[in-house]
Amino acid sequence: MAVVAIVDSGLNLNHSDIVPKLWTNAAEILGNGLDDDANGVVDDVYGFDVLSSAGLSTSLLNNGDPQGHGTHVAGIVTRLSPKSKIMPLRILDVNGNGRLSDALFAWSYALDNGAKVINNSFGDVGLPPSEFSFMEEAVRLGREKYGAVFVAAAGNQSNNNDVLPGTPANVPGMISVGAVTLAGAVAPFSNFGKETVHLFAPGERIVSSDAFTVSGVTAKSGTSQAAPMVSAVVANLAGKNKNIPAATLEQKLFKKLKPSRQLVDVSLTGSALASGLTRKVKSLPPTASSKRYAREDFVIGQLRRDRFIGVLDPSTGVTQKDVANDLLCKGNSLIDEPDWPFDNIAVFSVNQSSRRSRGGCRGSGRSSRVFDKPKKSNPPKQAFTQIVETGFFQTVEWDAEVSFASDRSMSFFDPPSLLSSEMSLF
Repeated sequence: MAVVAIVDSGLNLNHSDIVPKLWTNAAEILGNGLDDDANGVVDDVYGFDVLSSAGLSTSLLNNGDPQGHGTHVAGIVTRLSPKSKIMPLRILDVNGNGRLSDALFAWSYALDNGAKVINNSFGDVGLPPSEFSFMEEAVRLGREKYGAVFVAAAGNQSNNNDVLPGTPANVPGMISVGAVTLAGAVAPFSNFGKETVHLFAPGERIVSSDAFTVSGVTAKSGTSQAAPMVSAVVANLAGKNKNIPAATLEQKLFKKLKPSRQLVDVSLTGSALASGLTRKVKSLPPTASSKRYAREDFVIGQLRRDRFIGVLDPSTGVTQKDVANDLLCKGNSLIDEPDWPFDNIAVFSVNQSSRRSRGGCRGSGRSSRVFDKPKKSNPPKQAFTQIVETGFFQTVEWDAEVSFASDRSMSFFDPPSLLSSEMSLF
């Protein structure tokens, strides 16, 4: 049995497809308002809602996924890898939008709680992964320390990711997945890339769980749907050996692929998942097969200037405590004490006005690191500069907005007049 983390918009915890496959945290007691296992998250019996800094939960109006995207993605895994357990990690809001820094917290939680596969059906287009080396470092740690495999949707802009990259799809160490039609051709909406997209999987009219019912299904199209198929296959391979290294799992995955002439010039492997591995999610009822899907607009990714991420420079020997002490020493600091999703990766939030320290400065040999008073203009840039000038960090990079990889959806239970296409950023 392998645990598959679904980093997405949440999960319908009451859906009949999900309930028997749901990962649970046995060290936590549901509903007592306490952090029983002292992992920093209260009531995280059924996963982690990064947006609320608490366990994923349900209400009368919300089964755990107010957007619907994450449940559909998770349902694909439950169908193709029935022995796996689903760990929901919510980083996207009701509109399908989120942040790369929140993905770091989700990945950290997943790794600490035993996830072997981490599915990422979200992303950003137009901002090169080289600007987000903190993600590369997190993936490296996840692969080497935990043996986890990271899978990402390539995106839905009909874009060549070799030229205009996607994040996290293009992050080194990430398996990037494009989408093919039911006939095996590259889906018209799918991103591609001979150097950056590893493989393809079906992504047209994929049947999976509907987040807004307790037993219904919905059809969606997109690379969001292709990625979890790959995650499911990896989970099946991992279930036989929980200690298998990530690189070995990936080698076994690539042996499951079927070469295709249509994919040779648009992917690294020139292949797609064999049809026998995906059959359970490709059949459609007659009433839905005639529907058409809209194309989405092309969108360029956006940096966020109120939060940034630093990767510690190992050559300095600096610790988390050193960083905290340095910040507390500054009466004019524009930065709160950072969060640490990984031991060597810090997430900083920017205050809009300087604050005075209440103490905590070690007072020894640190005077050379105290900065001049920040300028009143552009606090985020000044705060960013403060961190860079410490010399503690190998890289310091701005956060960025991400969104689920755009899909088109239709419910089998809605009358035709109510059917509509969902569109979003990638």
